[in-house]
Amino acid sequence: MRRMLAVGMLVVALLCSTTGCAQTVCPAIGWNNTVQVDASAFGPDVFVQICMDAGCSAGPGEVPTASSDMGVPIQDGDGAFSLSMTAPEEATIRVYDAAGVLLYESDHDITWTHSTEPCGGPSISDEVVLSP
Repeated sequence: MRRMLAVGMLVVALLCSTTGCAQTVCPAIGWNNTVQVDASAFGPDVFVQICMDAGCSAGPGEVPTASSDMGVPIQDGDGAFSLSMTAPEEATIRVYDAAGVLLYESDHDITWTHSTEPCGGPSISDEVVLSP
């Protein structure tokens, strides 16, 4: 009987070491990844728009509306754009003056640092600094 118990414990120990008995259970949560765009080189009264595969943030004079696609960027503040849980590698960024005239448009690579937490977490992008 002792031998069977010892063999059983050995099997469990071997299985745990190869498959990992302790599994992480992640709650049903989400997070927002954020891209920060610095357009200060264009002056204080400019409007920044960012476009990614899922769509564009609101343009000048447009009222931001909720999109069914969580990857559409939403402007969170002065140059900060929320992307839900997406982390696209490229973006088109536009800068408009106070009258809504396009001053700048260019494609940019977005570099991300991804969370190493077992259940994931927000990814952090390098700031995109624009110059005329």
